[in-house]
Amino acid sequence: MKYRHVIAALTVSVAATFGPAYGQTTQGQSVGAALVAAPVSAQQAADTIYFGGDILTMEGKAPRYVEALAVKDGRITFAGAISDAGRWKGPNTHEVNLAGQTLLPGFIDGHSHIFLHVENQDWADLSSAPVGTTNNFDDIIRALKAKQKELGADETEWLIGSGYDESLLDEKRHPTAADLDKAFPNTPVLLFHVSGHIFIVNSAGLKAKGVNAGTPDPSGGVIVRLPNSREPSGELQENARFPFLDVIVKDRPIDESANKLAKSFAYYAQNGVTTVQEGGLQETHLPVLRAVAERGEMTLDFVGLVFQPVAEKLIAEGNTQWGVYEKGVKLAGIKITIDGSPQGKTAYLSKPYLTPVPHCHGDCRGVSALTAEEVKELMLLSYQNNVQVYAHCNGDAAVDLMLAGHEYALDQMKEDPKAKDRRTVIVHSQVMRPDQLDAYAKYRIVPSFFTNHTYFWGDAHRANLGEERGAFISPMRSAIDKGIRVANHTDYSVTPVNQMFVVWSAVNRITRTGSVIGPEERITPYEALQAITINGAYMYFEEDGKGSLEPGKVADLVILDRNPLKVDPLAIKDIKVMETIKAGKTVFTLENAR
Repeated sequence: MKYRHVIAALTVSVAATFGPAYGQTTQGQSVGAALVAAPVSAQQAADTIYFGGDILTMEGKAPRYVEALAVKDGRITFAGAISDAGRWKGPNTHEVNLAGQTLLPGFIDGHSHIFLHVENQDWADLSSAPVGTTNNFDDIIRALKAKQKELGADETEWLIGSGYDESLLDEKRHPTAADLDKAFPNTPVLLFHVSGHIFIVNSAGLKAKGVNAGTPDPSGGVIVRLPNSREPSGELQENARFPFLDVIVKDRPIDESANKLAKSFAYYAQNGVTTVQEGGLQETHLPVLRAVAERGEMTLDFVGLVFQPVAEKLIAEGNTQWGVYEKGVKLAGIKITIDGSPQGKTAYLSKPYLTPVPHCHGDCRGVSALTAEEVKELMLLSYQNNVQVYAHCNGDAAVDLMLAGHEYALDQMKEDPKAKDRRTVIVHSQVMRPDQLDAYAKYRIVPSFFTNHTYFWGDAHRANLGEERGAFISPMRSAIDKGIRVANHTDYSVTPVNQMFVVWSAVNRITRTGSVIGPEERITPYEALQAITINGAYMYFEEDGKGSLEPGKVADLVILDRNPLKVDPLAIKDIKVMETIKAGKTVFTLENAR
């Protein structure tokens, strides 16, 4: 089956599962006051007309503004001069004077895990500043105990905390099972590292899953051991986490999960996001999505990257229509995870880390979760079935595996690289080499970068990788200069969903200590906005239906209190989302949130 350019309102079965306002008006003046042309019929009249601020269309390589925007039945019907907008005004048209604020296309989530927001509503927040308040192990214990009390959980129930970052803790190390056992001798406890690629499990939790000294390391994973012993320390890296994944996804009634998903949509909407992503869709998520869709509560477009084993099952069954929406839900493609995280030192590199890697001696280059042959076969399977590939690659050695898999699949299929627009996505694309960008350009691969890393872990990357490799982290400038369409993302829950921070990080590349990492890789504010609007739509094969403010496209809109192109670049992160509109309907206002 062929991929389709999808217009957001289109519903096709997805298997059984599924510029300045230049002078014509003044603030407070209505569109009607500027009416010159004869109006359209009442049936054609707009539901809403926006005017009186910077309406930035995001079409084209340079900023383009219009004076007015008209919306009818969830779609944009007009974008142009205010002198012409009056034609779209009817007796029931709602006029919105932006009063100097800025209107943009709704933001498109380049990669995150919205179901982690569903789950972590029941988890203790262990984040350090500026996201949270955790400074040490004592803070971790206090937060866990507070969450246990809040949930009314007994000591036999799993207790989960998420978001700890050992580099920001006073102890400067990962907690161990022994550290947790002191406070929780009988309660199974799991800590979710900020990267998501490391779990810390206490003794009760290890026992519950049968992980002990006799448990071998799985392929693509590491059970960290105590010094001079086979006894697990409690730290589980990459595929060693898999026995505990069912702990992360809590078994609860579908209606309860559906209600929590609605809260998650609200969190994304308050950040201006109108298309959300789950970057590792599990089989247990599908009935929850179906329930929300059937209830008519899919307030945002939902893009699912189906976790590899689940995707393989769906491909084998042969009933899934990939890349199309039904009731706001789209299964976009397969998610293949090839390596870990650079801050957790599990990203798979071609050259070793420069700082000590705990429990590794010698050639410490991270962890490959899949073998070269496994990657090749997964790529071939996906391409043969016309399933779009989204591959998690943080390290350059992981990117090498991905590119080799891509080339292998094309060779086996005897397919010219330019013959089919597959838009294979390499998620994160962080620790890269310049030569790999040439391959991206050649094969039309889309990188979904993660520039928030420059702030949150830029200083750590400098230390772990050296100045040259550290400076090239998320090389957006180099990619754009090679003609590559780039997206950008938060990887929530690794970093908050705040889209203005994403733009700020790409434009400034400032670290926690205030230095600039890779100044030559900074991009313009307009390019940074493209990465979360029209380029995000392109990544999903949806650029014909969303991502810019053009007649015929879905009216996914966001109103900001200031224009990111006109403020000091350092102030971009302080811009507020005032309103978010999905298909013409308001789904968030800052006023109502206060």
